[in-house]
This record gives sequence, C-alpha cells and structure tokens, in this order.
Amino acid sequence: MRTRALGTSIVENLRPLRLDTPTAHSLAQRGALSTVGLLAQGVLRFATSWLIGRIAGKLVLGTVQAAISTASLLTLMWPTTTGSVASKYLARARGSGNLEELHAVATHFRRRALQSSLLLAGVAAPFWVYYDDGRWIDGLWVAVFTASYSGYSFIRGVQFGTGQVARATTWDLLSAGSGLVALAAFLLAGVRGPALLLALSLSYGVYTLSGWPRGVDRTARLEPALKREMDQVVLVGVAGTLASAGFLQLAMVVAKGLDQAGAGQFAAAMATATPASMLAASLSLVLFPSLAEAWGRGDLVNFKAQTNQATRVLVLVMVTMFGSLILCSRLVMTVLWGKNFDPESLILPVLVFALMLTNVAVASINALATRSRRAMQLTSGAAFAGLCVGGLSWWLLTPGMGVDGVAVGFLLGSAVSASVPLLAEWRKGRHAWLGLAARGLTGAVTIVGLLVAERTLELPVYLEPVVAAAFCLAWWTLSRKDLRLLPLPAAVKDRLPGFR
Repeated sequence: MRTRALGTSIVENLRPLRLDTPTAHSLAQRGALSTVGLLAQGVLRFATSWLIGRIAGKLVLGTVQAAISTASLLTLMWPTTTGSVASKYLARARGSGNLEELHAVATHFRRRALQSSLLLAGVAAPFWVYYDDGRWIDGLWVAVFTASYSGYSFIRGVQFGTGQVARATTWDLLSAGSGLVALAAFLLAGVRGPALLLALSLSYGVYTLSGWPRGVDRTARLEPALKREMDQVVLVGVAGTLASAGFLQLAMVVAKGLDQAGAGQFAAAMATATPASMLAASLSLVLFPSLAEAWGRGDLVNFKAQTNQATRVLVLVMVTMFGSLILCSRLVMTVLWGKNFDPESLILPVLVFALMLTNVAVASINALATRSRRAMQLTSGAAFAGLCVGGLSWWLLTPGMGVDGVAVGFLLGSAVSASVPLLAEWRKGRHAWLGLAARGLTGAVTIVGLLVAERTLELPVYLEPVVAAAFCLAWWTLSRKDLRLLPLPAAVKDRLPGFR
C-alpha cells in the first residue's frame, strides 16, 4: 500500500506544474526535501569540477569553471532574482487565497523570465569571446548554458513559491543524474573546453521545460501598482544578489584573468567549499515563502520564531560543517584532487571561512527582505559594500599575492555583507542573540587557532580528522541547547555530547 502511494506521488511530481496545489508538507519536511534536491545539484556541480579536474586537468578546469561563473553572473542579473521574488509573491497570493492575483503574478514573472533569459544569453556569447580571446563556437556554448541555467533558477523559485517542494526535488534528482551521465560521456569522448557546458545545459533545460507554468489564466489582471512594485523589488534584489551571490562567481572570473593555472586551483577550492552551502540555500528556498505567508497573515510571533530558530540552526550546523572542512582542508585536497593540486594552499580554508559567514546570515536576509522594501534595500546595500571592499582588496592584494589575494579579498568582503543584515535583524526583531553571537565568535576564533596550530606544527594530514572531531565535540557541548532545534530522532539527540 505504501509502495503504491509512493509511486503515485512520484507520478504526480512528473505531471505539469499547477499553481493551486495545496502545500502538503511541514516546514521541516519541506526543508529536508529541499536539502535533498539541492544536494543533488551540489553533487552535479562538484562532480562536474572533479571529473574535469581529474580527467582534463587544471587548465581546462579553470576555463570551464570561469565559463560557468560567467553564465551564473549573467543569470543573477534578472532570472535568479525573478525566481526568488516570484516565490515570495506567489506564496503571498496563496496565503491570502487570491487565485486571480496568483495567476496574474505567475503570468507576469513568466514573461519577465523568458525575456531576460534570451537577452542575457545574447550577451554571453560576445562577452566570452572577448574575455577568453576564444572562438565564437565557445561563446555559443556559454550562451546556451546561460539560457538553460536562467530557466532553471526561475522555475525552482516558482515551485517553492507554490509549495511544490517534492516536485522540485524529484526533478532536481532527475536532471542532476542526466547531467552527470552526459558530462561523463562528453569527457570520455574527448570533448574539452566550454563545449562541456552542453551536458549541463541539457540537464537544466529539461528541468525548465518540465516545470514551466502551464494552464495559467492569462485573463487575470495584475494591478499596475503591484506590477511596478514587483519589478522594483526584482531590480533591488538584482543589485543585492549580484553583490552577494555573484561575489564568488566574480572572484572566479578575476582569478582566471590573473592566472589560468592558479584559476584551476581556485576552481578546485571553490568546488570543494560550495556544496556545504546547499543546506543554507535549501533553508532559504523554504523559509522565504514561509515567512512571506506568516507576514501576509499578520502572524508576527510565528515570523519572529521562524527567523530565530533558523538562525540558531544555521550557526550550529554551519560552524560544524565549515569548521570541520577548514580543519581537514589539506586531507580533503589530497584525497579529492590528487597531486596536480597543491594541498598546502590556503585558498580552500579562506573560501570556506568566508562562506561560513555568509551562510549564517541567510535567515536574517530572508526576514529583512520579507519585512519591507526598505529593509531589503539595506541587505542589498550591505552586499554592495562587501563587493566594494572585496574589489578594493583585490586591487591592493593581487599584485603581490596573486590568486591567494582573490580569496582573501572575498573573505573581507563577505565579512561586511554578512554582518550588516545579522545586526539589522537582531535589532528589528528584538531577538535574544547576545549569547548566540558570543558562542559563534568563540567557534570562529577556535577554528582559526586550530588551523594555525595545524600548519605551524606541521601536523600530519591523517590527524586532521582527529582535530576536527575534537572541535565538533566541544562545539556541540557549547551549543547543547540549540541541538534541540535540529530535526533529529530523540534517540540520536540523546547520544550527542552535552545534549542531556
């Protein structure tokens, strides 16, 4: 009986997207499903870099990752933010029960996504030819990837805004599997350079076509004031997203421009560091529409509680995950990437530390974006300030440090862009976060101190997991009250150090 129900659920997830399907899972369940989907996409992205680095080498990896970063930057200029904002407004319309507004919002964002995707794809080709001093056929592959990834970014936001997280997860798994198979086939066939992007383009293209909103009532009218508001929110969000999510992609492009061989090392570190961010990204996709629904109902108590709980979970989990990765950085580089990549390089720990800071601020950024347009502008301004700090750091540091200076500049800029929204939501929401802040700072300082000790004492790489395990035990003991917030079985929680 249960098998039949599971089969029916999978079949329903393969059917065309419907905007009015009721939300079927709790916030925790949707977070878990979202994590599975983003994990699948994270595996695809990491496996892409790993296969290219292992089979094609460091130089090809640097080139392909720079092409992916270029397309990702262009996608952030409208389609990605359109998906995020559509998630908010679709969820708000569903929360208020206004079906006409729901269809009108979907029609508007669908049109904007299509227009922007085609425009940005047209920009991608000539830019890549100029940047890489390459061929027009390579520019074409970058353009195709830009269009397909733009569609994927938009459709994912639509599915989360309409509460269809299980459907999004199903297609994440299918598209990631097909993309990985196609990439492996391309590499074994001897394909090199930006042409490898075609494999990923097919994967994201299938996802886009499967989730494109159909059956939308085009006669539903959108109020002109609401239409202007949505476009303005997207515009403000684009500036903030470019400066925040686009910061790392821009760092990759800058690294490729400085040193093609060093860009391969940077790409390997970037591929190793970013999968751990999938958890925060999945929480953001689920939390944003959930906060919007609570705000639309006027349920401020639930709104504050969700923000507080999400932030505490992020601090607990991110410091655990990223701290362990930092402390095991040499071992990870040696095992994953082999002798052609330098395990002693500090690029990986620096990037990981920066991503830890930005991921901790995700819940605060979502809460501020939901509160008001002015609060959203604050987060965008903070991200822009962080980008400026990073850019200035690159100008000052890269002449002497090379690609290492790109990583340090990214860290300094990330510290600025993450601290402002955290402090702003702390104040606006009147959260009791003083103890949380002190605990998080203690964890960060401890990670840095242990990393310095490992490198100074030249600790053998096989002992790095021992140091990481000791750190995790101490961190969980210090954070034992917040362990109760994790969606774990009671039997598991009882075994965690310091929980009882």
